[in-house]
Amino acid sequence: MTTHHDTAPDASATDDAAHRLTWRDRQRLSWWFLRFELAMQDYPGREARRIRRELRASVLDDASRIGLDAALRDLGSPRRLAAGYFAELEHERPRWTDGAVLAAVVGVALPLYSWLGWQMGALDAVDAMGGGTVELSWFGSPVTLTRTAEEISMTTSVTWGPLALSAALALVAFALGARVWRLRRG
Repeated sequence: MTTHHDTAPDASATDDAAHRLTWRDRQRLSWWFLRFELAMQDYPGREARRIRRELRASVLDDASRIGLDAALRDLGSPRRLAAGYFAELEHERPRWTDGAVLAAVVGVALPLYSWLGWQMGALDAVDAMGGGTVELSWFGSPVTLTRTAEEISMTTSVTWGPLALSAALALVAFALGARVWRLRRG
């Protein structure tokens, strides 16, 4: 996509325009560019930096002439603007960051939360049956739960079962989140 101007103003003009903005306007502009950078995270790096640099210069120039509100309103949503840049690419690219975040959530946080929730529920069940010690298994990992008037404990050792499950979930989530099929060209 093209910005408002064919040529970017020189750096000193950009710095002067940035200094004329109020503190609130600088914060709004920073927030807008943070959202734009997040939307552009998987755009080719060097080109994305060039776009951000030119866009920042253009916004500051427009803000000095027509005000920041109008300049940002003319640009529209950062996500929509980024989508326009992505649409100009010759082919869709994988979204590596999205894949990594999804893999962390589905492959690490979800199994950990499930494991902890299962153990807490099992402790409550032991308590409901009058207390004591019970030995169980969670995806092949031995778990010893004790719930008495004097002691509440959970002892476990991790085996390959939960680790394999987490790795498989993370791999599938990464592949789907990153959209790895986009690597195939043509």
